[in-house]
Amino acid sequence: MIYDVMIQLLRANAPVFGGRVAGAAEFYSGLKNYNATMPLPAAYVMPLNQDAERNQILNGLVQIVHKGFGIAVELDAQQDRRGQAPVMSFDTIETQVFASCLNVHLGTCRMSQGTYFLGAHYLELDRARLFYQWEFGADWQISDEDGWQPPSIPLESMELDIFHRPQTGDLPAAIAMVATQATAPPPPTDGPWPDPPPYDTAAPSWWQRLLRR
Repeated sequence: MIYDVMIQLLRANAPVFGGRVAGAAEFYSGLKNYNATMPLPAAYVMPLNQDAERNQILNGLVQIVHKGFGIAVELDAQQDRRGQAPVMSFDTIETQVFASCLNVHLGTCRMSQGTYFLGAHYLELDRARLFYQWEFGADWQISDEDGWQPPSIPLESMELDIFHRPQTGDLPAAIAMVATQATAPPPPTDGPWPDPPPYDTAAPSWWQRLLRR
């Protein structure tokens, strides 16, 4: 999710690249084969390290994961093999990279703050190209909902007898019910429960089945 969003933001907010923004696979392919897969300058969104804090609670899972990603920029150095000419455009590139990648909020309720700057460093210089990378971080929260979910039986209804039914056959002192989609809605909280229907041996209701226990 992070990498797709950053690619789209760079294409929209960094005109210096002219939409030439790709992922890590394109970067490594071009670096390894000495092929500029796109006209230069071009940018690549790279996954970096992830570090996690300790779990914050004892009876579940709440962790903050510090995710890192880099924006590797490939510049044309053919006209100046010292790398001086492409370096002259660094300020413009950095301004547009920051405008695309700083303070971005990713994922609903995942991040308490936006993405932030970690640093930048030189990657590679050969006789034709210069590579430089700006790096950013995102504090990403994970919880029980992200992990394995144990199988469970769907709850249809629940009844709770506060007191045991007297031997005289009277109704329990109170009954607490949890209404679900499979049951009728509960009575209003500002009024009493309705009186039970008359006992019918041919078609006993749930009240009558309760009395038989």
